[in-house]
Amino acid sequence: MNRYLQALKESGANLLVFRDGEAIFSSASNGVAPLIEAIEKIGRDGQRGVVTADRIVGRAAALLNVHMGAIEVHAMVISQGAKETLGGHGVAFRFWEEVDAIKMKDGVVFCPFERLVQDISDPEEAYLRIKAKMAEF
Repeated sequence: MNRYLQALKESGANLLVFRDGEAIFSSASNGVAPLIEAIEKIGRDGQRGVVTADRIVGRAAALLNVHMGAIEVHAMVISQGAKETLGGHGVAFRFWEEVDAIKMKDGVVFCPFERLVQDISDPEEAYLRIKAKMAEF
């Protein structure tokens, strides 16, 4: 059993951030919002080398994890694009379930943040675009 994902499941949170095995951040927000919250609350320098446990990791979340310097990502559900992004940046990952893409609850429309970063490979650019898009909501 994956201890990070077990801790996430038991906490009821959507994101946990760990440093040295201890949870240093928790959020029940949905989507990529918890990762943006973590980056802003802890600061990028404080996050270098962290491990994250997230309910759903798509390509947008993967780019945010790379941006914040996570060394390991644990996902209940991960997309193929997220696996490619994390692997391409040397970030270790573990997961319970893999899907082709992250879609909205209707199962047809792609997540807007996934569409937003589909042509972006630079984690910094992805962070800035995602943050700007979230400000629109």
